[in-house]
Amino acid sequence: MNTIPKTPVKYLLAIACCMSLLTTPLFGQDSNNARPTKTPTHPHVSYGPEDRQWPNLYLPSGDKPAPVFIHAHHNGTTADGVKSSWANPTLKEGTAIVSWESIAKVKGMSDFQKCAVDAKIMFAWVKKNAATYNLDSDRIIIGGQSRGSFVSWQLAHSHDKSIVGIYMGAALPGTSFNERLLEPITKKAPPIFLAYRKEPGVVGDIHDPAHGQKVVERYKELGIGDSAELVHSLSDTKDSQVMQFLPKFVRSVVKPKR
Repeated sequence: MNTIPKTPVKYLLAIACCMSLLTTPLFGQDSNNARPTKTPTHPHVSYGPEDRQWPNLYLPSGDKPAPVFIHAHHNGTTADGVKSSWANPTLKEGTAIVSWESIAKVKGMSDFQKCAVDAKIMFAWVKKNAATYNLDSDRIIIGGQSRGSFVSWQLAHSHDKSIVGIYMGAALPGTSFNERLLEPITKKAPPIFLAYRKEPGVVGDIHDPAHGQKVVERYKELGIGDSAELVHSLSDTKDSQVMQFLPKFVRSVVKPKR
């Protein structure tokens, strides 16, 4: 029988310390809400017995099994909110997208715990059904935005060999940062890319790049600094979308199979 390992108490406490995102307005959460969303290839497929447990699958053309980007949305939207602006170039590169649902708007620790467990159930479902949807279960990138970074964090650092990269937008929001969130990061951590709209130390927006900089510093301390990249202040550019670098990141971590 498959079992879900219990999340360490100290890890849950770290999440709790940062979960001011649940009661604070998510300023700067998604300035691109007006952008059109992408129609899934396979909408609302069930990955578990609960009504909340469904993913949307976006599949590229081609005969070869496709690398997979598993995306967890931010609070204030659902797994239906995948933007065409970043989905289309990702699919064009030959990467499939799995946008998964759980508790759509996390309001407390109980919701977070359910999401973290659902993440593992969803991940197991993707692997089990990879052949059905022509997915490459050995080349998976874990990603999320804001809420999505929290609910995906433990899975992203689970040391599963099939996880070849982590891509997070507006990651680990909150009014403070707990160092215990860095503990799952080891020398075996996959390459990570972090994107933020605002500048470090931003006032009035809980999505502070300083939190992501702590992650990059942890990678450097472990001697794997070349595997961590962070960009910020995207709101000062022509394109503030935090997902815009995904295709380039996928190319950097997904090596062609011989």
